[in-house]
This record gives sequence, structure tokens and C-alpha cells, in this order.
Amino acid sequence: MVAKEAMPLLTPHKLGRFDLSHRVVLAPLTRCRSYGSVPQPHAALYYSQRATKGGLLISEATDICHRERGILRLQASGRRSRWKLGNPSSMPSTGRERSSSARFGMSAGSPQTGFLYCHMVEPRMAIVDGRRQILHGLLPFRKAFNGTFIAARGYDREEGNKVVADGYADLVAYGRLFLANPDLPKRFELGAPLNKYDRSTFYTQDPIVGYTDYPFLDGSVAE
Repeated sequence: MVAKEAMPLLTPHKLGRFDLSHRVVLAPLTRCRSYGSVPQPHAALYYSQRATKGGLLISEATDICHRERGILRLQASGRRSRWKLGNPSSMPSTGRERSSSARFGMSAGSPQTGFLYCHMVEPRMAIVDGRRQILHGLLPFRKAFNGTFIAARGYDREEGNKVVADGYADLVAYGRLFLANPDLPKRFELGAPLNKYDRSTFYTQDPIVGYTDYPFLDGSVAE
């Protein structure tokens, strides 16, 4: 009997000292569910719902500072040492300084020691023959970075498997699909139908609706 070939998205991957059991990553999303820039208990529930053994979850964005409420995703380059910038008082407060921070983030894609991964977002999808199509515009960055490369935006199960199998990306980050399906890796494994996301609740501040109330495959909602 021939063994069933493993789904690329569900194969293990070594990320620094971490042994990932699969390659389905929760993308860093701006969900506006913190109050006064402070994470609340419902955030812990949100992430615990989506946690799997050996899975990678990238947390939500944070304010750069209280005075100018731009957004910086500290995890975007995967450089572990940048977590110390979480203190708003240490963050840039002018447009010029923010621009310098952005340039730093762009340079983080180079293959330098100390970078755990490079996480990049695809250009917006094009319409080809009436269907949305990912342009796969990240290849130059993939070639330039020697470490773990994460691609995001517009991926589904089929396309995610393809880019991992082709070596275009090591991991694939899912935002809207993972938001609406807390057990997304399991659904991918089983080929199960997906919950539809509710776009109208993406940026509301309700601690439950559109955040922790999406059901699991068995119909339950973890509390």
C-alpha cells in the first residue's frame, strides 16, 4: 500500500530553535480589540482558540506611540531582539523618525544573523479571466533572504500548498481565513468547508463578535 503524500502546508519546519509541526501561520492582524493600547483578556482567548501544538501565531499590531498613532508590526521582520521596542516611550514620534523605522524594516529582509524570519505581503491580487490571482511578486525578496520566508495575502489551501511545494515560501500566513476559522490547520487537513468571515466586524471593538465567536468545525466555540 502506497503511503499518502503529506500535504505541504502540514509538513514540519525548523524555525530557529522552534520545531513547527505545520506551516499554516496566523498573520499579524490589526483587530482594534485592545482598549487604551492595552491587550485585554479576550485577546488571550482569541489566540488560545487558534493555538496548535507546534504552530506559529504572530500577534496583532501595536501603536508606535500615543501622540502619533501609526502602526508598527514588531514581528514583521521576525527579529527577536526588536521586542524590546514595545515600550511606546521608546518609539519614534515624528514622521521623519517613522520613515527611518520603515527603512529599517525593509532592510530586515537581508540575510543577516539574528533574523528569525522575513514575513512579506503579496501585492494586491490581479483579475485574470474573471478570477482573482496572486501575482507572486515576492520572488526577488525570497531569493535575497536565506532564512525562513513567510508569504501572505490572498492564499487559500490550494495556493498555499503550491507555494510551499515550489519553494516560493517556507510558511504561509493567513489572516481573514484564520480569523474566521480558529481550527484552520485542521480544516485544511480534512479538506473541510470554511466559515465565511464577516468583513463588517474586522475593525470593531466588541470583545466577542467577529473576534472569538467564530465556531470550530464541530460547531463549538471555545470559552
